[in-house]
Amino acid sequence: MATNDNDDDHASRALNEHRRHGVSRPIVETHIHFYQPSRPGGVPWPPPDSTLYRDVLPAEYKHLARHNGIVLAGIVEASPLVEDNQWILDLVRRDSFFAFFVGKLEIGTPDFISNLHRFARDPRFLGIRGYLWSPASGITLDAAQLRDLRELARLGMSLDIISRGTTNPKPKVEELCKAVPHLRIIINHLGGAQGLDPTPEWELSIRRLADVCPNLYMKFSSFYDMYQVGDGNRPWTSPADLAAYKPHFDVLFTAFGPNRLIWGSNWPVSDLGGGFAQQIKLAEDYLAPFGTGVRDKVMFINALKFYRRHH
Repeated sequence: MATNDNDDDHASRALNEHRRHGVSRPIVETHIHFYQPSRPGGVPWPPPDSTLYRDVLPAEYKHLARHNGIVLAGIVEASPLVEDNQWILDLVRRDSFFAFFVGKLEIGTPDFISNLHRFARDPRFLGIRGYLWSPASGITLDAAQLRDLRELARLGMSLDIISRGTTNPKPKVEELCKAVPHLRIIINHLGGAQGLDPTPEWELSIRRLADVCPNLYMKFSSFYDMYQVGDGNRPWTSPADLAAYKPHFDVLFTAFGPNRLIWGSNWPVSDLGGGFAQQIKLAEDYLAPFGTGVRDKVMFINALKFYRRHH
């Protein structure tokens, strides 16, 4: 998609401002979750038998952020309950550190547009995460879905999606990108990268998507998922060395380039596979040979350009 000079200027000024205040390697976080099982009614996710089933609230994340160079953060909704969007907005209402929110609404439902407009009254509500809780329907691009996706694009909002395995397979993502070419779309969590060596099928699908979908971005996030063991609700141990991740990183970097990769942690889910600071170090170590300019794009500038809203 065409670069907006105002977005470039704003992001560069913000980066330099943080450096002037002593943060040498500022980071914009683009993928964290908050939830509170102890509240009345509980939560639909995570399940009670998961290690993640505990109260996860802003103060805990801000403590991590202070020690790891994170200067702004965006929250991504993990609940299918419509009113949980408001719960998050209220939770961080007076905290400018949490600069944006990606909500969750079911695309193609009768009340999608009315709910979208309701939450959009809050300027921090910049987009939605879609096609997650109802994989059986998934990306159909029927008349109702196209209506909602076009309204999302008209409002200047963005769409986060998962694409791995049978969840939103890459050909369906390509159809989506082409059907709504003015909608900014981002695939979360490395596009389903798994293990040490990229399969030819995965690599081909990633390169094709990056080539034919200029409105598609990739979230450079949740690295430990590549070595997940089990159902993702219990801890596993992922490698701590860059060599275990680099082959997949190379595919994503050469396919999407430095302008369409955007870093995010996927905290607290990321804690199941490894340490928070270690995941940042993997990203920084990978990007270091490309120079500070590329590093700043992936870890800071691209996030501010993607997660914005123009009416």
